[in-house]
Amino acid sequence: MFRCGMVVLAGLAVLGMGLVTGGCSHKEPEPAARPATPAATTSGTELSSGPAEQAPAESSLSIKRGIVTAAGDHAMFRACDDTVDLWLIDDADGTLTQLLTEDETTLYVETYGERGPVPDGLQAARGQAGAFFLEQLLYAGSVSEGRGCEQPAPDFVVTARGNEPFWAVKVTDTSMIWRQPQEPQETVFTDLKSEDAEGTVSYTASAQGRTLKLLVDLQPCRDTMSGEFFAFTSRAELDGKEFKGCARVGKQGDR
Repeated sequence: MFRCGMVVLAGLAVLGMGLVTGGCSHKEPEPAARPATPAATTSGTELSSGPAEQAPAESSLSIKRGIVTAAGDHAMFRACDDTVDLWLIDDADGTLTQLLTEDETTLYVETYGERGPVPDGLQAARGQAGAFFLEQLLYAGSVSEGRGCEQPAPDFVVTARGNEPFWAVKVTDTSMIWRQPQEPQETVFTDLKSEDAEGTVSYTASAQGRTLKLLVDLQPCRDTMSGEFFAFTSRAELDGKEFKGCARVGKQGDR
């Protein structure tokens, strides 16, 4: 499980946070205003996106999938398995707020966070069904690109991909699947092994005398073509060549 300051992927710990975008755009995020918090909110505007009843708090240990929509000086979060809009409180680093102020006002996101009651003193959120406290943004993509709640929940442990040349790797419980435009377009590597080495999680597998290695780091990454945000960078090594790109966390297993 990847999670905030202490991140575990496939049972291995990954520590640290940086600002490298391997195989993606090498751009350090600019400072951006965070969604409204009790200390920063002065508006008395009430929205009617949900019932006034406060929702119970829930665990933040699982990845939350949902849609985030900019709404004036704040944002709302609706989980994929829910019909209620929650007032978003960004307890992360402000990356999501920056993404919402670029070109998109609605994003599909995968995050760590939890649902809870609206904090005392947040007058602008009075009447809302509750709040969503964002702890870490794992992935964000444009809804207009067909990425959203209509897509099934991830069935992979990790996926990684890069551009120029295009490549992609899917890590499952037992193998890695390499994909590329040229033949062979897909190769399955088995005998999967994983290792945590000073903050980088590596996966190694083999197929017909060939070895594929994937390294995943907790460093923000933007896809140079789609603009998608990923919390992790990746490096793949195959046949003596290195490929750089972004990585996305999938299913978590036991927690």
